[in-house]
Amino acid sequence: MIASFFILLIVFSPGTYRWLVSSFKPVIYALVIAYLLDSLVMLFIKKLKVNRVQGILLSCLIVLGLLGFSVYKILPQIVDNISNIMSFIMYGDVDIAQIVTEIKNKIDNRYIQYITDYILHASESIRDIINSLLIQLYNIVMSLISNIGSSTLTMVTSFIINIYMLSEKEDILARGRRFIHAYFNERKAKEILYIFGKANKIFKSFLNGKLLDSTIVGIICVIAFTIARVPYAPLMGTLIGFFNMIPYFGPIIGSVPVVAVSFFIDPPKALTALIIIIIIQQIDGNFLDPRIVGENVGVSPFWIITSVTVGGNLFGVAGMVLGVPVVVLLKTIVEESVEMRLMEKGKENTEKNNLRK
Repeated sequence: MIASFFILLIVFSPGTYRWLVSSFKPVIYALVIAYLLDSLVMLFIKKLKVNRVQGILLSCLIVLGLLGFSVYKILPQIVDNISNIMSFIMYGDVDIAQIVTEIKNKIDNRYIQYITDYILHASESIRDIINSLLIQLYNIVMSLISNIGSSTLTMVTSFIINIYMLSEKEDILARGRRFIHAYFNERKAKEILYIFGKANKIFKSFLNGKLLDSTIVGIICVIAFTIARVPYAPLMGTLIGFFNMIPYFGPIIGSVPVVAVSFFIDPPKALTALIIIIIIQQIDGNFLDPRIVGENVGVSPFWIITSVTVGGNLFGVAGMVLGVPVVVLLKTIVEESVEMRLMEKGKENTEKNNLRK
């Protein structure tokens, strides 16, 4: 009994957990890459009429090309932009009080007066907050760059494992199905495979759709900001596209640094940037997102907000991005399981009228 206790203590200790995660990190990364790339592979097979090996090679070449371009072209520009913005805000000739006073004198509206008075009192605090956020962003980017060397072996290993996973997809899935059929009766095995098949389809379509949607939004923002001469257009557009991955809160989170930086560097451009963001978000919300991601992921706003908040608290930005698809996945599994149980009991219509459509 005592021996069993100590074995459990060792297995579930934080140190053991960290060791397991660290040991399996290349496999975990490979699984994520393969899961995301499989949709692209299937697209090539369907549209270009190539075999699976050719589809995998094309997909990997595209990813490697985009990764190489990002590391050698885009990432240095982003670092340089952040550094320039920080220097401008800290040491540049920016007088927030003067800018706000001019706005206050030009607009005769008491509500605007209240806002400008508040900004005048808080101008230094605003500068400090924005600079603090930029320092954090700069540190994150620099941390990623400094870890490129130490993480290269892990990522190369993960990418190689990912290729094998993609090429042996059918074999892996077949073994998984054999395992389920071996340990469950026929009816239960069919239920499990059906539920996980449906959940996987919803999860993958949502994740891939949101990734494509956010990429399009980011590209449109970069182009629009460049045409409108918004300061640091590539960086600002990339921020909007990245945060667009986060449901509900993403557009707001992404717009704050864009408008704030524009306000410090060229105040009239802040309004221009805000108008562009609002227009693009309207296009995305009413046209792009419903067609690419889907009209409804089957989760109420309450659960979306909860998943984003809890995911963000637990896992940061990654948790905010993945919170909704994970909730969609779990919701599908639970609901399908409940539906099957009720059907077995002949009570499939229980409380259906009270369920949210």
